[in-house]
Amino acid sequence: MRFIVGILGMLFRPLFATVLIGVNYNSNMCIVKVVKKRSGRIVEETNKEFKILNGELSVEVMKYIKRLKSRYAYSYLCILSKTQDQVLVPGVKKNTFGNFGVSEKDYQMVKLPSAFAFMLKEDVLDYQKAFKKAKGLDFLFSPFVLLFFKAKSFIGDHPKLFALQEKETLAILVATRKEILYGAFLLMSTTSSVTNVSQTDIPSSLATSDTLIATSSTAKGIDDLNTELSGVDEELADLDSFDFNNIGVETTDENISGTSSDDEDSSTMDSLNDLGRSTGIINLLQASIKDFYQNSLYEGDFIEEIVFFDCYGMSTQAVDNVRSNLMIDLSLVTLDLSKELTNLAQIELDS
Repeated sequence: MRFIVGILGMLFRPLFATVLIGVNYNSNMCIVKVVKKRSGRIVEETNKEFKILNGELSVEVMKYIKRLKSRYAYSYLCILSKTQDQVLVPGVKKNTFGNFGVSEKDYQMVKLPSAFAFMLKEDVLDYQKAFKKAKGLDFLFSPFVLLFFKAKSFIGDHPKLFALQEKETLAILVATRKEILYGAFLLMSTTSSVTNVSQTDIPSSLATSDTLIATSSTAKGIDDLNTELSGVDEELADLDSFDFNNIGVETTDENISGTSSDDEDSSTMDSLNDLGRSTGIINLLQASIKDFYQNSLYEGDFIEEIVFFDCYGMSTQAVDNVRSNLMIDLSLVTLDLSKELTNLAQIELDS
């Protein structure tokens, strides 16, 4: 029976669209990127923004995602992990895990080239529970997986530091063309948490830090035939005519709205906050670089360049402040994080 289901699924698969749903959020805002594909081509893209209420994703967000996943049998929801208790272990030897305070019993492990990445299993379950009402989470990606793929275009023979900069978090990866050397996932609200290694080998300036880094990814298999073919008549009837903007268009206080005056005031405040935030970025980067150079668990070497992947639009003043204080060559690359998550989801589906 399973064999027959599999054959029928393969026969009907080309008739269905693939819908990739990338969700990125912070304490104030949630952005949902929806990418609709047919035969490997993007036929429609849309962004929808929602306010975050009381630090949690709103009911409207869950309804929006659920409607998409209910309509399309081949739809996949993906997000980026932002939990603090993540760990990156460079190298290929499992006997070093204890030095970084992790075990396969308590952590879910993902193998990267020349490194292992860990996420606390309890955190993975929490993510799954959070999106249960939205018909489930399909891919939970680490910022270090994203950094690894984005770094490929900039990597060289000498160490470079790659930073994924969001308003509330900073992910760091140091790598060369041959190996991953270091990683850290830092909360902008944290002043002392910089490294994820045991206290024995931490420089005295970092001796109060907590565990901070790494990665996890989950994969989704094909549902049974009933799920695959549910709504096939409706799906085939409109093919590419479906307009994502018509989903969940009810007017609610949770959807983003405001006057141009409000936008101007908000922009001014964001610029001021961004300049202050850059000071925190400088402190975290300096402490991480020092940890990489001095900590005996890492094979520290001179970092020749910092590549910043900017996910929210850092102000010119903030970038200049970081560049002038670090005194290392700094390149800025604008990144649409939600779109990058859908790209990672496609890579997972193709693998």
